[in-house]
Amino acid sequence: MSYPMRFKVIALSVSFIFMQGCSWFGNHESNYGRTIAGLEAPLIPDEPMPVPATTLDQIEDSYRSALEVAKDPSIRHQILVRLADLEMARSEKNQLDAETQQQFFDGAVSMYEELITLNKAWPVNGELMSNERLLYQLSKAYALDGRMQESDDVLGLLVGQYPESSFVAEADFRQAEKAFSDGNYAVAEQLYRKIMDGGDTTPFYGNAVYMHGWSQFKRGKYRASVKSFTEVLDRSLSVEGQTLADLSNSDRNLVNDTLRVFGIVFSYLDGAESITDIYQTLGQRHYQHLLYLSLGDLYLEKKRYRDSADTYRHYVQVFPNTDYSPTFSVKAITVYNLGNFPSLILPAKEEFVRNYGVYSNFWSTREEEQLAVLKPNLHLYLDELSSFYHAQALTNRKVRAEYASLKAEGKNPPFKLPENIAEPNFVKAAGLYQQFIDTFPLDTKVAEMTYLMGESYYEAGQLIAAVSAYEAVAYKYLDTLRGAEAGYAAIFTLQRLIDDQPKKTENDALLVSQWYEQKVTNALNFADYYPTDKRAAGVLTKAAQEVFERGNLERAQVIAKRMTEWQPTPEKTLQKTAWLVLAHTQFDLNQFAEAELSYQQLIMLLDPADPDRPAIIERIAASMYKSSEAQIAAGEKIIAIEKLLAIRTISPASDIAIAAQYDAANYLIELEDWSQAEQVLLDFGRRYPEHSLTATLPPKLAFIYQETESWGKAASQLSIMANSGDPQIRRNSLYLSAELYEKSNNRQKAIEQYRLYANSYPLPFDLAIESRYKLVELYGHINEVGKRNYWLKDLIQQDKKAGAGSTARSKTLAAMASSKFANDEFERFITIKLTLPIKKSMRKKKAAMDQTLKSYRQVLAYGVADYSTDANYKIGMLYGQLSQDLMNSERPPGLDTLALEQYEILLEEQAYPFEEKAIDLHASNIQRAWEGLYDDGVKNSFKALAELLPARYGKEENKIGVSRGLH
Repeated sequence: MSYPMRFKVIALSVSFIFMQGCSWFGNHESNYGRTIAGLEAPLIPDEPMPVPATTLDQIEDSYRSALEVAKDPSIRHQILVRLADLEMARSEKNQLDAETQQQFFDGAVSMYEELITLNKAWPVNGELMSNERLLYQLSKAYALDGRMQESDDVLGLLVGQYPESSFVAEADFRQAEKAFSDGNYAVAEQLYRKIMDGGDTTPFYGNAVYMHGWSQFKRGKYRASVKSFTEVLDRSLSVEGQTLADLSNSDRNLVNDTLRVFGIVFSYLDGAESITDIYQTLGQRHYQHLLYLSLGDLYLEKKRYRDSADTYRHYVQVFPNTDYSPTFSVKAITVYNLGNFPSLILPAKEEFVRNYGVYSNFWSTREEEQLAVLKPNLHLYLDELSSFYHAQALTNRKVRAEYASLKAEGKNPPFKLPENIAEPNFVKAAGLYQQFIDTFPLDTKVAEMTYLMGESYYEAGQLIAAVSAYEAVAYKYLDTLRGAEAGYAAIFTLQRLIDDQPKKTENDALLVSQWYEQKVTNALNFADYYPTDKRAAGVLTKAAQEVFERGNLERAQVIAKRMTEWQPTPEKTLQKTAWLVLAHTQFDLNQFAEAELSYQQLIMLLDPADPDRPAIIERIAASMYKSSEAQIAAGEKIIAIEKLLAIRTISPASDIAIAAQYDAANYLIELEDWSQAEQVLLDFGRRYPEHSLTATLPPKLAFIYQETESWGKAASQLSIMANSGDPQIRRNSLYLSAELYEKSNNRQKAIEQYRLYANSYPLPFDLAIESRYKLVELYGHINEVGKRNYWLKDLIQQDKKAGAGSTARSKTLAAMASSKFANDEFERFITIKLTLPIKKSMRKKKAAMDQTLKSYRQVLAYGVADYSTDANYKIGMLYGQLSQDLMNSERPPGLDTLALEQYEILLEEQAYPFEEKAIDLHASNIQRAWEGLYDDGVKNSFKALAELLPARYGKEENKIGVSRGLH
């Protein structure tokens, strides 16, 4: 039975049931009668008396008995109508109870036809009775017996005779139904439209709307039919949120039938796009998803899988955020699977995850109960998608590697190089793994998913994200299956980050530092959480080594100490590294005693031929050396010296042993243990004759010998130093050896050293001048005047050559030398006597005087106070001596007394100016006393004046306690 025919029978039965009630009698509010809502409320007794059950036969007998006695025509008419109705009711009951099909309403038809004929012929109370209801009942009887043409003819008669009857609507509906059954869809459409135009108060309105849509559909007016069918659903699903389960059976059937026809309609149009397009004009409906669902289900029923899935997905695309969208997405995926469209399943599942996953707007706006519905599919899809992209990326990378390998071998690969999709697919897989974790944080697969996410990020080159994933697996989830592997992978990945990071800027260095710190933390965690893993000891040892290399000594020491206590005992290589780091950190932290013990432990692990053994032995020596330094700082020098000297027995050829013995000697010198210091130094020289420090022994020995007043030995050591390769040492040693030879009274050796120094080192100027002065003194001691005078002259010459570079000392010594030679001239002047002929001897005397004056003026030119006052004194004495020599000169022989007297007067006149000159010079010289200078030259001038002018200068001098003379 077709949909419209099935509905027609149902609707017809319903319409007749409605029309049996008394509500259809009386006045009508419209062409199609009053509605139920317009009826007055019936009066119901408070407590009606129970009525005993009565059969139809009993009722009929009662009416027939009443008919026999009734005389009033109107009463008789009513009884006859009632008897006809009772026959009609008996026929309906018999039809319902019958098991075979036959005619049951012949009696009722006959009675209604007879009544209609009687009503036309016999008036009641002067008026003809209305046949309106009787015609309707007759039409109904024909219809129930299946005599539809006769039923329709009677309804036509009813409408013609009673156009305002309440039964007109049904009549129109029945006519429309007949037109539809006859295939006259245009007439049917018009008749249904007529009923609809009467308003929805008629009980036939809903059926008319439904069949109006079918009429349009039959005429091919598919778009037009949508409006009518939409009104059917609007009336049946009037409340938003209402479901089919909320409807009565009849309404549910009506809605299902309407949805079914909707699916057919839209399949004839443009499918799901037609729904979207049409309802943009008609307006959106809350039940609109049912239209897409009906269409998709119809396509699926017809095995049009692609159309079905496209319909579901179209709804999702148009309405992505409705409560029904996830179901449509799942249905699309199911249909793709049924239709064997594997290439479409994957995008559909991705779309589902994207639209309804934990990161979607849909997810954020739903309650937990609504989300619970999504989770099973999300769990399945996320697992499948992540696995797919991960596997695809791995396969792609493998194929590309195989291609490259064949090319490298010069072979032509039998397949095309695939597009490089590995990296983006790894990233996509990682994102899906993360979404699974975020969606199902308590799921048993979270640890596995996190590990796979880390692997995907690693393969994609996103190493920081990979590290985070590995760390979570190892130390957050503590996964027993993958925890250790993840922990090790985190360490490995951090090392790769460190290796790959450019190290050009300060920011680069900061990143590397942070990753190193994170790597060490991971190593410690790995050892803590997975100590039984065979890699744990190696990881911890490597961490200790790297922390040490980066300068975090305290932390490196803690890690290394832990490693040296590791159980079970790791392989010897790891032990060696651990002890080495521990010893080095102790050494660098100035824990030298502990470092020595750790190095001793380390040496026990080394084979005799181990190439590291010499370095470790040297480290032991270094620890002892540094430990001794601490003892020195603590004032324990004697103990420290013993330790220093013990180093030469542990590592005799090492630089540390050499330094230790050398330092021990120095400390012994500080302790003034001259004897042991001498022995240690001499032993040092014997042990290490070629060592550079050996060249520094002579000054130390020289110092010891000086302190023990072994001047000769000291000088001998300095002589050795004078042959050193260092010019400065040679020079200093030469001069110092000369001094010590002088001090040891070995004047000849001292002269040799001073002379060598004077001839070899013009600079520094002070020592060069001093060495010449020493030669002057030493030659004076051995009474070698000529050589002494040579070096005196050299003093003068060197000061002169120095020019502006001359010093106070060089001037003083030059003045001293000049003074010596001037004094020699003075002595020669004194030795010249004025003899006859006076003129001749006077000329000689005068020449000597001029030379002496010149020499003294040279002394004065130096401006050295001591020698200047002496020169002034000597010059004064020179003039005084000349005056005295004139007075004491030989007299010409043969002079009488008068001539002699005149001659002496003449001599006196000649001598007097020289005496006056002498007095002036001495007077000028003694003026220095008032300036604070009272040296020998000033004193001698005072004495000379006392002799020359005793009345004035013959007084006893006042003595002062401090000389303010220049030096």
